[in-house]
Amino acid sequence: MNAPAEPFKALTSYAYFGKPAFTDLLDTLHAGPVMVFGDSGAHSARTLGLALTLDGYAAWCHEHDRRLTLYANLDVIGAPEATWRNQQALQERGLTPIPVFHTGEPWHFLERYLDEGHTYIALGKLLGNPLAELLPWLDTAFRLAQGRAVFHGFGMTTWEVLRRLPFYSVDSSKWLEGERFGVATLYDDRTGSWVRFLLRDKAAVLQHLDLIRSYGMDPRLLANRAIFTARRHEFTAAVAQSYRRAEADLRTRHGLVTLPDSPRNPITRHGTPSTPGLHIYLAGANQTVFTRAVNGVRGQA
Repeated sequence: MNAPAEPFKALTSYAYFGKPAFTDLLDTLHAGPVMVFGDSGAHSARTLGLALTLDGYAAWCHEHDRRLTLYANLDVIGAPEATWRNQQALQERGLTPIPVFHTGEPWHFLERYLDEGHTYIALGKLLGNPLAELLPWLDTAFRLAQGRAVFHGFGMTTWEVLRRLPFYSVDSSKWLEGERFGVATLYDDRTGSWVRFLLRDKAAVLQHLDLIRSYGMDPRLLANRAIFTARRHEFTAAVAQSYRRAEADLRTRHGLVTLPDSPRNPITRHGTPSTPGLHIYLAGANQTVFTRAVNGVRGQA
């Protein structure tokens, strides 16, 4: 089964791709239809002890502006006023970043972005919150923005949430679980659910033969370490393709989500029209894995 004719969608960050090598990655991504979300990577930078500056990030956004579909504000988790000031500072530098609003912040900051005419807003600090707390918070955010703005969910691929709420876009690094932890995660569009099993679990491979083959993979690839090592690009491509199938099913479930017009629309800043969502961006920090994924997906589409 081939995926819909959608661009490859990647989320990359300044924290990881602030060096000249980013140009090489963009060249690879732009070899075909692509949407590239530029993020500051502020959360990762704090975790890794990296120092990011507003001036450095602004320069990165300007340098790659024409090849980034959009880019986010340099947000400061736990300091909504500082996040707001960074938004204004980047706008004063001639940039059009997507604002970021975090769980736990006062609602009047979201209202401020809405009143300023922002029709596309990113929601952050979503991970790590119990669903019992996160779902009511998201319900409130969607209610406040109804008819005025759409949302991007940073790191949000919790299936219960995505089936419940019509995000315009989300991103996730979960597609890299196989690379990191030896876990195969494939979307089964026959049942509308995700299937997860450990690589080299031969019983699980036998159980899911039809699903594995539907992604063009030889089942032996997931059962044998040597075959996997030699042909892991096929696995990376299949996992990336899974998110395209999930994206298609969510579009059917919620209908197409359109981005309201606004002078502050971060996608249409150069006259490029925005396309209806849902859009699922694959987040990553490894150029080699991105290259395997984009080449594999384009080969299968």
